[in-house]
Amino acid sequence: MIRLYSLLLLTVLSMGLIAEELVIQKTWSGIIRLQQTPFGRKPQTKPSTLTVVGDVKSYTRFLSRIPSKQISRTRPAPPNKDPLLKKPAIDFTKNTLLTIDRSAMARPVFRQIIEHQKEVVVLVEFPLEFPAARPINIGTYTAVLISKTKKPVRLQLIKPGIK
Repeated sequence: MIRLYSLLLLTVLSMGLIAEELVIQKTWSGIIRLQQTPFGRKPQTKPSTLTVVGDVKSYTRFLSRIPSKQISRTRPAPPNKDPLLKKPAIDFTKNTLLTIDRSAMARPVFRQIIEHQKEVVVLVEFPLEFPAARPINIGTYTAVLISKTKKPVRLQLIKPGIK
């Protein structure tokens, strides 16, 4: 009987079914310049909308994509009030920043972040967007701060309205 339980436990552990939900420590959202490929070149693979920021260099690269001015018809455009433009200090020895961007004006929503034995699964919902005019090469982003992880991160999209 003990052998059966130990075999069952070993099987469950090897399948990675034991998981824990990671706590989102802080959230930011705003507008962002979308990444572009050089004119006339198609990327080998479709770039992921999820970005894992684990060091200062990639954090600075991400912050450089946030416009300093709001998207506005008024001239001059007012300054952007995005809190990440103040460049808050993030301790990357203890934390990881996950960002997701979208080429639409409805912001993506992080629903759940689950850490499995071999990977971290990020459940994201893209709310439905109604047809509307939007600026070229500008989208929205949502960024969340979680505890440090070295495991690979996998994006899983969920349909709007499903919890």
